[in-house]
Amino acid sequence: MKKIFTFTNFLGLLVLLAAAAGLYFTQGATGTQQLNLPGDLDPGGPRQIRLHFAKDDGQGLAVEPRTVQLLQGEDALTRALVELMRGPQQQGAAALVPAGTPAPTVFLREDTAIVDLPAAYARLNYGSAAETALIYGIAQTLLEFRQNPRVEQVRFLLQGREVESLGHLSLIDPFRRARQ
Repeated sequence: MKKIFTFTNFLGLLVLLAAAAGLYFTQGATGTQQLNLPGDLDPGGPRQIRLHFAKDDGQGLAVEPRTVQLLQGEDALTRALVELMRGPQQQGAAALVPAGTPAPTVFLREDTAIVDLPAAYARLNYGSAAETALIYGIAQTLLEFRQNPRVEQVRFLLQGREVESLGHLSLIDPFRRARQ
């Protein structure tokens, strides 16, 4: 017959009790844990954003300031990408994607914007210049957010998965704001 109360079992029980006590005291007596929610919901109203489109001559990016009307609690990063995918309103700029292409989803984790590109972006079959304009246009648009929310770097996913590239430009490392 095996012994139930061995030294190893006793030691394991002590570790389990210590963990339970630590959990109890860090969460409080009610057993609930406080969530870290944003302190301020965006009150809505007009907001100035800067969108980065491809130049129509193919030589870099064109910046288009645009005022948008945010709804109360609407995510400004998501709205910026929706506006970016709608295309430019000024001369000298070209759309980054064909009309009707869905906007990517964006999540903010600390100071990193994580952009999840829909499957349609993998089927664009862009050359290296157009793909570079697309990725840098999205990244630079999000890096314009320096406060509320603050974005320091942008990472890209494709359908929720990390990918090396869409065909030409490496998406392994995050895109960061240029040092000034």
